[in-house]
Amino acid sequence: MFSYIIGEVKHAKEDVVILENNNIGYKILMSRKSIEKLNINDTEKIYTEFVVREDGIYLYGFISKDELKLFLSLTSVSSVGPKVALSILSALEPLELKKALVSNDINTITKAPGVGRKTASRIILELSDKIDMDDLMDLADNVSDTKTDSNKYRFALEALINLGYNKAMAEKVLKDIDIDNLELSDIIKTALKKI
Repeated sequence: MFSYIIGEVKHAKEDVVILENNNIGYKILMSRKSIEKLNINDTEKIYTEFVVREDGIYLYGFISKDELKLFLSLTSVSSVGPKVALSILSALEPLELKKALVSNDINTITKAPGVGRKTASRIILELSDKIDMDDLMDLADNVSDTKTDSNKYRFALEALINLGYNKAMAEKVLKDIDIDNLELSDIIKTALKKI
């Protein structure tokens, strides 16, 4: 119904923002991580998702298209509703969540209130293959793909270290991957699944 709303932030506490546009105050539910980035009286562009449920009508908001996309992905998982998805986005930054998904890190996802191991496992199972590796590559500080195997190994190792893994563990995992026949992004994705 609404793709986004541009307006002045009138209230921003816990999980609710009031965004005023043309003398109308829109009550928007948002993640705490997003709300922390907002300032009262600033004009902001909030991407929205309009949700109609049996218990009410809700407007969910996001400060980036990436966060909105993750919310939609999370709510596509059976047993994950908008409140649980928002709880996950309140506990984890989008890049942190993506890293947890591709590396099968159940413990990180269960940091979100209301998310148990069973739900976290289901989220990983259904979403790990849908994560865009280009987003994770941004975290690796401008890692560039090259044609030579030694450079692919070096860049993959550097990417894993920049993602927070120690060098010895990254080297051990990369030894077991067929670097010759994979693109750099596939090498990193395979490594993250093995760690």
